[in-house]
Amino acid sequence: MIQAMYSGIAGLKAFKSSLDVIGNNIANVNTIAYKAGRVTFKEALSQTISGGTGAFEGRGGTNPVQVGLGVSVGSIDSNMTGGSPQSTGRDTDLMVNGAGYFVLADAGKRVFSRDGSFALDGQNNLVSASSGMKVLGWAADPLTGAINTSAEVNGNSGINIPIGLMSNARATSQFNIGGNFSLSAPVGTTEQVQSPVYDSLGSVHNLEINFTRAADDPDTGAAIWDYTITSPDATGVVKSGSITFDSGGASKTASVDIALQLTTPNGSAQPLKLKIDTSGLSCLGTMDGKSTVSPGGNNDGLPLGTLESYSIGQDGVITGLFSNSSMRPLGKIAIAVFTNPSGLNRQGNNILSESPNSGTARIGEAGFGGRGLISSGFLESSNVDLAQEFANMIIAQRGFQANSRIITTSDQVLQELVQMK
Repeated sequence: MIQAMYSGIAGLKAFKSSLDVIGNNIANVNTIAYKAGRVTFKEALSQTISGGTGAFEGRGGTNPVQVGLGVSVGSIDSNMTGGSPQSTGRDTDLMVNGAGYFVLADAGKRVFSRDGSFALDGQNNLVSASSGMKVLGWAADPLTGAINTSAEVNGNSGINIPIGLMSNARATSQFNIGGNFSLSAPVGTTEQVQSPVYDSLGSVHNLEINFTRAADDPDTGAAIWDYTITSPDATGVVKSGSITFDSGGASKTASVDIALQLTTPNGSAQPLKLKIDTSGLSCLGTMDGKSTVSPGGNNDGLPLGTLESYSIGQDGVITGLFSNSSMRPLGKIAIAVFTNPSGLNRQGNNILSESPNSGTARIGEAGFGGRGLISSGFLESSNVDLAQEFANMIIAQRGFQANSRIITTSDQVLQELVQMK
């Protein structure tokens, strides 16, 4: 009877643990990216009264006679399936679609989380909104925007999104001119094209290109247009020459290289060397006899600008949009995967850490090596199934009641034994 009472006590402890886990699951039904726990039981050691025997002298064997000594908690596992996405509309709210964890810095060491509710702190660092831990990844080169994803991600690899940051100006190195010269334009006809160009300090200068219809080539009969390039900010003619066309009317001059020496450079790099792409010009007959020559849209120069907004792509790249209409990568968010995510230690505050059974974190880019992509403006909801949890609660409650009945019955039998006389 004593052993039956001990078995009942073991059952009470086991089902109490089950109720604890179920209660925790229900409490976290709305916790971002929470993974539901599950309790499994295992039988305790058995007391062997007699061992099993094999067949002997025509008799069959006998099974061992054992009495179980109760139950204990075998494991408390986590259900690692993903939760459903919840739209928030905030650019800094992120969700991993698939396997992987965000990497955060906790006092210089790396920790991990599926909770992507991030925000910018007072220094424009991307941090966890609930804990203030910095989100880790790779910073982009401030001049070129290049990102070295082969660099190690450690506790100092925080990502900064400096709203209001001044963007370096970029001198114009090329722009294009396109359109058609009218083949029927008389000799001496002039067409003017104007295009802004930027020096190394971001100051704008106007470039004027005057095209004049010249006499056709006497040998081939091909059309010729002479050009003269000037600028109000330079002295004299910057460059002059001719553009000829083939029998199909296409320009035979692919580009024109110039060196613009400014009258007042104000400290900018001199001369301003740039290439004018003229491969898109043509000289063909038109119905109205008018030319349609104009500057193209691939001027690569930029004035000084400031960072006004940003976006986060599925690959984790944070792209900044500047007031001068330029776009440049600012950084890239790192994602970690594990051989056994269920083996991670829960640290509270939606934070996980490595354990001997989780495997070492493999940190890399989103979308590669089995890592999921990132969705901006979404958060991952809890994967707790309330209907299943309530059913489990009923089962655990009945199991607890049954084990308490074992103790009560054992006590009654013991009392009967004591009262025997």
